[in-house]
Amino acid sequence: MTCSVRRVDYFSTTVKDQPGEAYQLLTTLADLGINLLAFTAVPIGPLHTQLTIFPEDTGKLASEAQKDHLVLDGPHPALLVQGDDELGALAGFTGDFPMPG
Repeated sequence: MTCSVRRVDYFSTTVKDQPGEAYQLLTTLADLGINLLAFTAVPIGPLHTQLTIFPEDTGKLASEAQKDHLVLDGPHPALLVQGDDELGALAGFTGDFPMPG
């Protein structure tokens, strides 16, 4: 299995759990020229959804979000693991890299 691990940053925000809310944010980011590495949307109760955005360029997202008055929490550090899309792919990943001390 081919696998890569790299350090990335992510931002999060909470929106109302209504059709089109995530689309609106993603459209805004695209219009601002923000390229995303990954994106998640997770319901947090009956009325809200937490969106997590993994930008390719952290500085650009932070700058453009501030100019556009987007409310984002971050940046926060994360690891992005990418590999072949196959059943059990992460089960074989050992993650042999140094732990922060």
